[in-house]
Amino acid sequence: MSRSRAEKYRSRRRVDSEVGRFWVLGLLFSLLVLAVEFFIEIPSNAPWLQDMEMALFSASFTLLAFYLLGLTFIFSRQEETGKVSHQVIIFVWLGAILFHLFLLISNISNQHVYKAGIILFLGPLFLTIYHFITYLSALREAQRESQLAAAVSNERVAYQLILEASKVHSEIKRLGEFYPEVEQMLRANDFYGKMERYILEMQQHLHAERFERKEMEMLEGHYYYLENLLTLVKQHPGIVESRLFTHREEQGK
Repeated sequence: MSRSRAEKYRSRRRVDSEVGRFWVLGLLFSLLVLAVEFFIEIPSNAPWLQDMEMALFSASFTLLAFYLLGLTFIFSRQEETGKVSHQVIIFVWLGAILFHLFLLISNISNQHVYKAGIILFLGPLFLTIYHFITYLSALREAQRESQLAAAVSNERVAYQLILEASKVHSEIKRLGEFYPEVEQMLRANDFYGKMERYILEMQQHLHAERFERKEMEMLEGHYYYLENLLTLVKQHPGIVESRLFTHREEQGK
């Protein structure tokens, strides 16, 4: 089944947005890696190296736990999990945790190893951020498309209600002209003025750009009122007696 031009445009725009977001985060991560490697000096015998690794280890473990909780929430709602495989991110976090644990229990004094530990913390952090950004973007896009589909459906139903109400109104008017006692009954019970006001309010919504829930409820209420009024009119004794008379006349012939 071929897609419409609008759907192709939205799909292309979504892909372009995701690619742009990926390159922006990738460039930012590359700049941070270069800054860590060339502009940060880590003394090999600094007393705070173990504290730094403990902090990175704890932060990695905590962020992995929050990431798994976030995935549990997403899967419980049966939503898309983003454009990055969550298994890859979990393995990258586990690799970073194991690397920090290795530095904690070893006595390596090479500053490049500790810089690698910082980069291994920033890598999965950026992947996690990108993952949830793409998930939230896809969720927002899905909600937007759902709202658009609901708006189109409401518009179709609203126009159908207005059309059917106009037909019902025309039928009541025709019966009122054909049976004067019916119009007298409508005017005597204040049905006529209410009917005209309702059909006018419905027809005014032909120029509406959007139909919210309040407007839909109003249109449905007005339509059901006119429909019930038509049923009442058809049950009027004058119409019933006229039909019986016509039936007897046809039988007599």
